[in-house]
Amino acid sequence: MNQTHDPPRDLSVTMRFDPEQGVADLEEHLDELKRQADAQGFKFDHHAARNELQAATFGKRRAATARLLLSPTGAMAIEVKPES
Repeated sequence: MNQTHDPPRDLSVTMRFDPEQGVADLEEHLDELKRQADAQGFKFDHHAARNELQAATFGKRRAATARLLLSPTGAMAIEVKPES
């Protein structure tokens, strides 16, 4: 009997960015993403995620929402959208 398995979905975390304070509760968000990644067998590099988020928000002068997407292989994508 053939069973089909849906490919694992990317994990994501959404965070608030303030130009004066940086990403709110950054370490807590990354720790939670690490727990989720471990539970699902995803690769996750905490240090690289922090660096990528800092690079994505560098020089931003308005409050924004930052969303980090993590694939099962550990590849990351970051979206930063200004708050409306």
